Amino acid sequence: MRARLVELLRERARERRIKAAGARAAADAFAARVHAELAEELPEEDLGEDLTDFLERREPGADPEADAELRERVREAQERIARGY
Repeated sequence: MRARLVELLRERARERRIKAAGARAAADAFAARVHAELAEELPEEDLGEDLTDFLERREPGADPEADAELRERVREAQERIARGY
């Protein structure tokens, strides 16, 4: 009886790990899609892999209004990734 219980617990743990891995893969795929969409919208910008890093290293441009809009678009993309939709 105990051996059967241990086997059931191991199986459930394995299922949870598989499910968690699938959820992480889906989240990573969504983040990549949002990043690709942003890169397509802003082809002249070198976004890199980390949008937070992009915002930190971004030098202000000649047009403050355009710079503010760019920063807002990047922040919106970060928020979409964080929300997951």
